[in-house]
Amino acid sequence: MRSLLGHWRDKAADTFVLYFNGPGPKDPILDHPAVTSRPVGDGRKRGIVWQEWPLPEAARHDELDVFFAPAYSCPLRMRTPRVTTIHDLSFFSWPADFTARDAFRRRALVAASIQASARIVAVSDFTRREILTRFPAAAGRVVVVGEGPDDDLPSPPSREAARERLRLTGQLILSVGSLLNRRRAPVLLEALRRLAHLTPAPRLDIVGENRTHPRLDLGKAAADLGLEHRVRISGFVDEVGLADRYAAADVFVYLSEYEGFGLPVLEAMARGVPVITSTRPATGEIFKDAALLVEPTDSAAVAGAIERVLSSRTLADDLITRGRALAARHSWSDAAARTHDLLREAAGK
Repeated sequence: MRSLLGHWRDKAADTFVLYFNGPGPKDPILDHPAVTSRPVGDGRKRGIVWQEWPLPEAARHDELDVFFAPAYSCPLRMRTPRVTTIHDLSFFSWPADFTARDAFRRRALVAASIQASARIVAVSDFTRREILTRFPAAAGRVVVVGEGPDDDLPSPPSREAARERLRLTGQLILSVGSLLNRRRAPVLLEALRRLAHLTPAPRLDIVGENRTHPRLDLGKAAADLGLEHRVRISGFVDEVGLADRYAAADVFVYLSEYEGFGLPVLEAMARGVPVITSTRPATGEIFKDAALLVEPTDSAAVAGAIERVLSSRTLADDLITRGRALAARHSWSDAAARTHDLLREAAGK
């Protein structure tokens, strides 16, 4: 949302109202004459209660021409034309990653939101196909608008400075993204164990909030494999810490059996890190020309791909070049322009 707004506010002759559940954040992206930050309620009403009661009333009061819902579901009680972005249908395709209650809630909300929306943004052709397979009545309203690498990450530090701050010696394998069971972090740990013969043995940094269900204890999993001194479980890190890790990394690995897009892969390519990712959709479709693709459940194949990149400067440089070129073809500027066109269409402008 920040990336879209950063382009909309400077280029479109429109007024944008952003609604927050309670006080809005202190963010420079909101400091603009075209942007109004609107707290709705005191933050006590959560989830669907907030979305379906105080939010539609606030939007009605503001006399919106169109409402943009950037993440899966829109207010169903609202009469304003709505445009909703669907990032994936994981709660249909991978329900085991959610509690039964959460998966049911998400399926119901998304199904109703697809029906209620004048336009639906799918972040990849794979997601578009998934939507139309499950909701054929949405044909004609679904448009693919890809994502882009962040425009406002801090400038990359030197490799030497980043590695000094992270206290690194030897080669670094990096993985970034919220931890979900379908993203197969244990396979990456097993692949790391298979690389113990390398001298010095590479280290692994896993970055992202642990949202696994059932919950996975990666620290224990690493210790069980004898990897506790070679693995850093960083959890969520800020943008400066993320920039350091991209600058320090020798290879980026993103294993997933299901993705709507795979934004962390694009971020790594934009930052000049050679990438290994999954053959499965959507990463295997979007990034196949600029990454080594592996089966996300095959630790031997993952280890082999990592060793190839770490041992060949020629291969690593080729992946970096192709990755940067692919990332350059995806931009938030383009996504903002195309999404804005959809908003105008939905509003009848």
